Amino acid sequence: MASLQLTNKAVDYEEKLARMIAQMADQIVSSARKRVYANLKNRKNNSPLASSIDRVVTPEGEIRVFTDKPYARFVEFGTINQPARPFLTPAVEEVKVTFSGLIG
Repeated sequence: MASLQLTNKAVDYEEKLARMIAQMADQIVSSARKRVYANLKNRKNNSPLASSIDRVVTPEGEIRVFTDKPYARFVEFGTINQPARPFLTPAVEEVKVTFSGLIG
């Protein structure tokens, strides 16, 4: 009986952790999109890059934040002719600090 209760608690904790990780991924997506919009020269324009930032759950159960825009790396890290305008790294760092505060 005690073993079944432990198993049920473990399942509950795993489900809570999965929800928390999904929420963190959503926060990263939201923050990264806001950062892209903040960096626009004309903020009234749409941003294909911001719109493309999303998250997906892989068949293995991993959650990945991604963009399908090949130029995203040039925006994030810059080029010889263009300074970096990071959007994803600061979004991850922001959520990482929040997560550390929750478990620390």
